[in-house]
Amino acid sequence: MTTRGINDFVFRGLLAKHTVRDLEARGILRASHHREDERHEVDLYAPLPDRVRESSQQMQRCYRILYAIENLVRDFVKDTLSEKDKDKWFEKRASTTMRKKVADRKAAEVKNQWHAGRNEGDEFYLDFGDLGLLIINHWEVFADLVPDQVWVTSRMQEAERSRHVIAHTNVLPIEEGNRLEQILRDWIRQLG
Repeated sequence: MTTRGINDFVFRGLLAKHTVRDLEARGILRASHHREDERHEVDLYAPLPDRVRESSQQMQRCYRILYAIENLVRDFVKDTLSEKDKDKWFEKRASTTMRKKVADRKAAEVKNQWHAGRNEGDEFYLDFGDLGLLIINHWEVFADLVPDQVWVTSRMQEAERSRHVIAHTNVLPIEEGNRLEQILRDWIRQLG
């Protein structure tokens, strides 16, 4: 085989390899090495328009970051207040509005038992913004754990803006996803 023939062969091989990767990434071709759950996911998303499929992959990252932020802050609030008030932290620290919201949401779950409910703790029935309010409203408990109220408020508000975009299944721009990631990193570093 001539050098030109070898070069053509290698080039076609590389081109085929990249084409296969592209088709797999777009969900058109299923890789043989995928696990059963991965094959199911590829098959599920394959018929979707490219825009929807690609956006869903981008938003998967954003949702995971948001999930981590919200649950990290939720655990922080609950653990910190429980340390002071034991099992009565919610009754003692939640506002009347928060207690009503939790009671209404629990009642709705009882009425709609056909659907899975939330986790057991009252903190899982609160809105994201309520977690920040608990920190601010009980600053004497949290003052030694976070820099200041502005630090808490700014991170909670920025995350909540992105949360609204994510919750309404819109695409969060990459730079906003990066901002969410930075907020998560800030909380992780602060809470150690």
